[in-house]
Amino acid sequence: MTDLFEDELAAAEAALIGHEETKKAVAIARRKNRTVLRRAKSEEHLAEIMPAIENDTSYHVVSHGDIDSMSFLVHLLKTSGPIDRLMISTWCMAMPDIEEIAVALRTKMVGHCHFCVGEIFPGQYGDEYEAIRMLESEGLARVTVAKNHSKVMLGAAPGRDWHFVVESSANANTNPRIEQTAIHTSRDLYEFYAEFYDGLKDLDSRSKLTAAVDAEK
Repeated sequence: MTDLFEDELAAAEAALIGHEETKKAVAIARRKNRTVLRRAKSEEHLAEIMPAIENDTSYHVVSHGDIDSMSFLVHLLKTSGPIDRLMISTWCMAMPDIEEIAVALRTKMVGHCHFCVGEIFPGQYGDEYEAIRMLESEGLARVTVAKNHSKVMLGAAPGRDWHFVVESSANANTNPRIEQTAIHTSRDLYEFYAEFYDGLKDLDSRSKLTAAVDAEK
């Protein structure tokens, strides 16, 4: 009887765990759907107010939570076509936004991406951190963890003499807050920022340990 009771208890616990995992999966799906819908509206609005991006021009936008930072990047990619290099400096990022960049990398819309993230990122955004490190392991990205709170995105297709800089109060994610953003299609400004971020050192000790282990193999 004791064994039977323990078996029934174990089965009940397993069913409860399965139920909790199902609820969690549904919650994640709903959150992703809301993000996709909000992003679609954001990109549609941006296309209306900024249908074309010209070279050597600056654009300034104050949004009332209806245009997020990632939508500017998507709009620029749609306008310019594929770019060789992308740099994203942000305090934090959400998984749906990382997944969208991963698609751009794997479809060659973006040749390579440099992620510069804040020092909190590895500890507080573990899944997202592993996702960008995975892109790095595939040779598609570089990851730099720094004492970083800046929000800047750079893009370049030198063969077409196309360079852009996005300066924003917003992190590189989807959010409904009031944010200000400036877009500059300037090679000089691009090179100014690129030189700085390219020179940053990765502060994450775990990445250095991983690199050392790999070097010994």
